[in-house]
Amino acid sequence: MGGLPGGATVAAWSDDHVVPDELIGRLYRAGENAVLELTATFSPRQRADLAAFCYRKAHLHGIGLAIAATCDVELLTQVLGTALGTVLWAQSRQRPEPVRAAGSQRAKITLPKLTSLAPQVDNEIDDDAA
Repeated sequence: MGGLPGGATVAAWSDDHVVPDELIGRLYRAGENAVLELTATFSPRQRADLAAFCYRKAHLHGIGLAIAATCDVELLTQVLGTALGTVLWAQSRQRPEPVRAAGSQRAKITLPKLTSLAPQVDNEIDDDAA
């Protein structure tokens, strides 16, 4: 069975120390939108294994879905079994498009112009009142 660099397999991933803490930290800090860059050099099997590992962790669940979106259903079902692999694959396809990375063009925010809220004062002298 395949695994991440170092030979770890999903079956052995019940212990958090099998997946390097440094990798988990980098994925968590990068967020869901940058996982593709961090996992680009992984083999398809390694990505499927990592997606399965992250999907099982509450704080990494979204990252697991983002990684699973790069996998095919056959590989996910090999790693997780037919039922869970199919569910993970389907959920990963229902996710919204990733948000653009920082530095990309953003929509401009416009603020309304402030108009004077003070009542209009009549500066004319009323000749009748004088």
